[in-house]
Amino acid sequence: MEKQTAQNIQDAFLNSTRREKVNVVVHLIPGSTLSGRIKSFDKFSVMLDVGGQDVLIFKHSISTISQERRPESN
Repeated sequence: MEKQTAQNIQDAFLNSTRREKVNVVVHLIPGSTLSGRIKSFDKFSVMLDVGGQDVLIFKHSISTISQERRPESN
C-alpha cells in the first residue's frame, strides 16, 4: 500500500486562503506587491484574482504572502 504524503506548510496555507476566500498580499522579489484572492496554485505558480482580473505569478518570483488585515470592528 502506498503511504499518503502529508501536505506541506506552503500548500496548507495556500489551500486554506483559497478555500476561505481570504484576501492576500503577495510581495514579489523585485519589490512590487499585488493584493487579491488566490484562485488556484500548483507546484510552480499561483493564480491570483486581482480586481476581477486573473494574474499568474510564478512562485520563484514571490518573496512573501500574507493575509490582508481586516479592519477591527468597534
